Amino acid sequence: MANHKITIYHDGTILTMDADFPQVEALAVMDGRIVATGSLKDVKQAVGDGADLVSLEGGTLLPGFIDGHSHFCSGGMNRLYAADCAVENMEALKESLRRKLHDDRPSQWVVGHSFDEKGMEEQCYPTREILDEVSTDVPIFFRHVTGHTGIANSKALEIAGITRDTPDPAGGIIGRDAQGEPNGILEGIPAQTLVRKHIPGFTLDEMRAALADDSARYASCGITTAQGGPAFSPMDAELGHKVTELVLDCAHDGTLTIRTVLFIRANDMSRLAPYPNHVPGTDLSGNGRVTMGAAKLWADGDPRGHTGYFLEPYPFVDPAKGADYRGEFLYTVDELVEKILPIHKAGWQIAIHANGDGGIEIVTQAYERLQQLHPRPNARHLVIHCQYPSYSQLQRLKAAGAYPCFFISPLYHWGEIHAGYVGADRVARFCPCHDADELSLPYNLHTDAPITPVDPLIQVCTAVTRTSRKGTVYGPDQAVTVMSALKAVTIHAAFLNFEEHVKGSLTPGKYADMVLLAENPLTVAPEYIKDIAVLRTYVGGDVVYSRS
Repeated sequence: MANHKITIYHDGTILTMDADFPQVEALAVMDGRIVATGSLKDVKQAVGDGADLVSLEGGTLLPGFIDGHSHFCSGGMNRLYAADCAVENMEALKESLRRKLHDDRPSQWVVGHSFDEKGMEEQCYPTREILDEVSTDVPIFFRHVTGHTGIANSKALEIAGITRDTPDPAGGIIGRDAQGEPNGILEGIPAQTLVRKHIPGFTLDEMRAALADDSARYASCGITTAQGGPAFSPMDAELGHKVTELVLDCAHDGTLTIRTVLFIRANDMSRLAPYPNHVPGTDLSGNGRVTMGAAKLWADGDPRGHTGYFLEPYPFVDPAKGADYRGEFLYTVDELVEKILPIHKAGWQIAIHANGDGGIEIVTQAYERLQQLHPRPNARHLVIHCQYPSYSQLQRLKAAGAYPCFFISPLYHWGEIHAGYVGADRVARFCPCHDADELSLPYNLHTDAPITPVDPLIQVCTAVTRTSRKGTVYGPDQAVTVMSALKAVTIHAAFLNFEEHVKGSLTPGKYADMVLLAENPLTVAPEYIKDIAVLRTYVGGDVVYSRS
């Protein structure tokens, strides 16, 4: 070890997430990996003379946070190239869109992000007529904050060929006015896709800039591994494997300062063909920066957007949908099995978006059928979001060797809105982490950024307190310990990515991916966890973010 630079971190609290040695006094790093942990005396003895000593100055060092699921780089795309539609009224919305008419991408579409009618004075969606006040010549399209509803002006509808005679696509709804004409509101991914497929793709240079922007944003929150699921969604639908090539280039030229796990869009097998080395957890970049993840599909919508699929009707009744409306689903069980069985047989990990208990039931049955038709131990298939599973569904997922990825952030950001749509009784079981702990079923936590802001500590805080930002407590019996919640953004998140051998705990041999917090999440008041400052973030022992 004498020929290599060795750094010893000490003088703070070190929480390792290693069950054998959960807390240590010191930790040594060499060549980007952890080489020793234990008492300061033992670590010094293990690495020999000449090591640099770095004081943690009373802070708390943990494994770097692992993003359980998001659309890494999409946030950067939004900030750099899209209109911010998170505004207070229709006039402000139109003004934000008008500014993009004269931006540095002339003659292109105007796209926007993060529209939320619940934050608007009018408390409603705009129609195409309102967007036409911005422009009738330039196509305009933006998405709801959930990502599951899109809004288009007349020009965008014209380009997409959407008329009064266009049928609703399976799993989607084309909004219509009283005369039956399209009103510009497109509910569900399939309906949005009718328009989105016509939006010109971003250039690779634009994507590179977005990747750099999002890398910095994630690192500032203590995240050392981001999940691109699918990478640059939805722009990668245009460029396909070229996006992966770009990410790999950025991993080698230093643009990608953190690590990422790539989820690959799996609408059909042809999208997966360019990935012959698709074993989950495989290091695609050769330097540990880019890892192969799962094949990603969607099974339903989102409850916040009134499209998540439930077994029983929504209490909130939209007159246009009727009292028996239960949401939208994209596949029957048989259709889903037919689509994913070849992917399963080929050895891919599979991750399927499902929110309502109806969507989760379709995915659970499909995963059970996969194991009956082609048993595959340790497949670790995933249910992405998994907001409203029953206890028995979690039991069956465990029996099928599948795992929930809990999208818990909406409980904090939109708990009251969920309660208004799906009922407070359902929200009491939102992302039932306690049930999963009781079943010894590992799970991760995630923000689905840019749907909700990147912030692992809000996820941890919400899992522990079950409290919305307005102070409402939902389902306190589903609260978990701080340690359980921390595992869900570290070691258990690594396990779900097939990376527990190199990430998730501060264990000798693993990457020196670490986050230094100003305070100890185990000792502060639970409701304060979300406010703990991130002081530094390390990837492979290198500082990629410093608060100072």
